[in-house]
Amino acid sequence: MIQEKVIAILNEVKPTRDLSGIEDIIEGGYLDSFELMSLISLLSEGFEVEIGVDEIVPENFNSVAAMVAMVERLKG
Repeated sequence: MIQEKVIAILNEVKPTRDLSGIEDIIEGGYLDSFELMSLISLLSEGFEVEIGVDEIVPENFNSVAAMVAMVERLKG
């Protein structure tokens, strides 16, 4: 369920590109800074978690799996 919601949020942020299978979303430059901030905001709101500054690193946003792991960790 978390994975599907993360993919839906990614599709909302970047509707022109399917990022679900990409492993270097940030490092590959698939999102600009505005899109990344939108992604962080939507993930935070959608999952009711606080994504702190220390969580905003490429490793947490480079893939759907990384985002799912971060959300699960933040939800405790």
